[in-house]
Amino acid sequence: MADAETLSHAFMRAHPAAAARVLDALPPAEASALLARVPARLAAPVLTAMLPAAAARSLGAVEDERALELLGELRTQPMVAVLRHTGEPRRSRLIAGLPTTAGLAAQLLLGYVEDAVGAWTDPDVVALPGETRAADALERVRHASLDAQRVFVTGAGGRLDGWASLAALLRAPPGTSLASIMQRPEAVLAAQTPLPVAAHHAGWEDASILPVVESGERLVGALTREALTRALARVQRLRRADPPDTLGGMLARGYWDALSGGAEAMATLLPAVAPVGRKPNGR
Repeated sequence: MADAETLSHAFMRAHPAAAARVLDALPPAEASALLARVPARLAAPVLTAMLPAAAARSLGAVEDERALELLGELRTQPMVAVLRHTGEPRRSRLIAGLPTTAGLAAQLLLGYVEDAVGAWTDPDVVALPGETRAADALERVRHASLDAQRVFVTGAGGRLDGWASLAALLRAPPGTSLASIMQRPEAVLAAQTPLPVAAHHAGWEDASILPVVESGERLVGALTREALTRALARVQRLRRADPPDTLGGMLARGYWDALSGGAEAMATLLPAVAPVGRKPNGR
């Protein structure tokens, strides 16, 4: 029979969102102990799905080197969400330990309040000057660590000038400049816009992704309609979150049924508690 840790890893791999709910509910010390020994690539989807405050607490007892290893497996936006709930001076130490590009992106997004569009913007976009050739832009897309469906075209100081779809790049002659095939942005989101206001932006009627800019029309990144929906739900969860401290509390909130039996794989890693509805002395 497989040991408990092997089963736990299998559960996390197959059901990262369900595993995240388990870790959300664990005392931070218990979650930290698990994250300290789980392979970073396996832990990343679970950390991404956790409440950022709970993820930050779970990393609290993890050594900085290990925390950086785990954060390094996350995309920029979920990484920043965790750092936002990490206290100083540790947050500054972790940012300093990140690769330069990731550290700069973290500092940028952390400058926005948590319920503003800028805090949830994905800065990992392909942005190139207008004089870039279509062939070179396609090569950049091929080597990008993201599923880029469009290339943003920027001018002096990172000003957003327009964007070119992947289809347009594929149709264009190799030497064509981005400036000659780009579309002007018909709708943009200001980084300081509150999330509920952004949800009613007219631009969503014609697009599933909108560029996000700050003062001077400087491109910050992009926000998809799906990401906006997740952000709104996440902020609401953060406001009402009162995670239980024990497995008993988790059961009382119905988590066990939601995990559909898969959580037994992690059961031996969870804290021992009295059965729900019974007092510690058994009466």
